[in-house]
Amino acid sequence: MEYEHWTKDELIARLRALEGTPAATGESAAADDTAMADSSPPATPRKRKTRRDNFDFSKFPQRKVAFKFSYFGWPYYGLARQGNVLGSAEKREQEAQYPTVEGELFKALAQCKLIASDTDCDYTRCGRTDRGVSGFGQVVALYVRSVGKFVSEEEASNVPDSDQHLVTRDEQNGGRAVLLPDSERELPYINMINKLLPPEIRILAWSPVKADFSARFSCTSRFYRYFFSGDGLDIGLMRQAAAKFLGTHDFRNFCRLDPAKQIKNFERTVLDIAINPVPSRVSLVGDSAGVEGRWWQLELRGTAFLWHQVRCMMAILFAVGQGIEAPDIVDKLVDVQLTSGKPEYEMANDLPLVLADCAFDANDVQWIWVRNSGRDLGNMSVLDRSVSQMWGELNTRAVIASALLQNLRDVQVPVPGGSEAGGPRMAPWAECRQRLLEEERQTVTKSILGAGSVKHAKKYIPLMERKRAAPVELRNQAWFERKGTNKRARKTE
Repeated sequence: MEYEHWTKDELIARLRALEGTPAATGESAAADDTAMADSSPPATPRKRKTRRDNFDFSKFPQRKVAFKFSYFGWPYYGLARQGNVLGSAEKREQEAQYPTVEGELFKALAQCKLIASDTDCDYTRCGRTDRGVSGFGQVVALYVRSVGKFVSEEEASNVPDSDQHLVTRDEQNGGRAVLLPDSERELPYINMINKLLPPEIRILAWSPVKADFSARFSCTSRFYRYFFSGDGLDIGLMRQAAAKFLGTHDFRNFCRLDPAKQIKNFERTVLDIAINPVPSRVSLVGDSAGVEGRWWQLELRGTAFLWHQVRCMMAILFAVGQGIEAPDIVDKLVDVQLTSGKPEYEMANDLPLVLADCAFDANDVQWIWVRNSGRDLGNMSVLDRSVSQMWGELNTRAVIASALLQNLRDVQVPVPGGSEAGGPRMAPWAECRQRLLEEERQTVTKSILGAGSVKHAKKYIPLMERKRAAPVELRNQAWFERKGTNKRARKTE
């Protein structure tokens, strides 16, 4: 269409017609009519394409992989998801109200089309962590979509011997032959998932694994850390007590019993245990060189652990470090003939506990942290930047809380019993607080539980003198009989 000879009003009218805007009144309207008459009909507005979720997973082979990932536990209600979060509206609602680490992970996997269902991907986890507990090296295994291709048996047989390990046949792919790519040509799993995860959860590395690999049962050991301040604790006594955990023991008095699981074997093996200072390369807020600011960590490696075992062990170590229990309390509690029922005591706080690593045989797992054999380090840069940002935010919160605390300590308050001309004698709250703490130590026993939490009691009752739970065998039997009674009652209704 030639516009060279059109008037200004005709051109404006044409533009309005194309944009679908109302025409002006008066002379402009007349010009609009003329332009419309001389021009072709206005273009039909384009219909906005709606994206249909018709992704066909059957066109793509799946491969089994393991993911190593980290997470800060405090925003979540534990690691384990609330059932089938992808296929059940009820479970999705529960997950929204009580978010879990796995719930967020599965939502991200589904969103980037790596899985179609969280119940049909042969999913296993290495270690289940409770609410508030963090992870530096948690591991899960499952089948995910691959850029590999289905091949005929003839094509599979023609693959060079050096690449035959890339040919797989398993039930997840219907027994069909699949030619998988090497790690450099596979989907960028780490980047794909991390883009959709909350910043508190990060995929760190991935590894191809065999079809029979289980993140839980293939694990050779699990490594935990528990961070704590040394203020008010005798680290030497704690180390003496910690050494008594080394080896294989019955830990029924160092766990929380769930009779529904009917556990009968409470023997677990501690491979390594130590209490060491937090390395100086870890930046800390405050004076980490001072006695009160010194941070320590329990380092604990074992083959497997009972429910809340580490937190119960740490509670006993805190009691020993305070001098309210002797190191040999560990000997007494692991002796189930002497202590057949668990004494009542509160376990340590969940916040400082971290599942630091999960170990596997080198033939089962080869972690891939970066693509292209180290030539592309972008993934590590993104990971470092993301964690550094969270570290900065958390450090800022700690500094702000410290500043508020310092303000409170500087407040001038009346000193009991003191007077000056014109009124009571005033002194900083820090001075009064110190005196009150000294008086409190004479009348109140403070039990340290970690993360700044303490339990006060007028009189400390030694563990061996406290009320004890019934022996494990009796509690398991009582639950079993109660379950049978409930079943019979339902049948008669």
